[in-house]
Amino acid sequence: MRIVLVVIAAASVCACAMNYDVVKVGDDTYQVSAVASPARRGISGAQQMALANANKKCDSLGKSINVTNIDTGHEFPAAGRAIVTFTCK
Repeated sequence: MRIVLVVIAAASVCACAMNYDVVKVGDDTYQVSAVASPARRGISGAQQMALANANKKCDSLGKSINVTNIDTGHEFPAAGRAIVTFTCK
């Protein structure tokens, strides 16, 4: 049982982060999300990664980003989550 608790504790503070692909959710509207562990600055780290992906998408279209919404929160056990909704103008 102690080994399981140690593994869970170690996993919750590892330097893990994940970016997800940009998804088209409307005519000119896109959404992208990211998750970051506390070691990768949690919510603020996830928000930074999601915004970077959003900027890359608009850059690839030769347009500028217009952020319409940012939703943040926590994922189990302690990771930060950010979902960015944006348009490219």
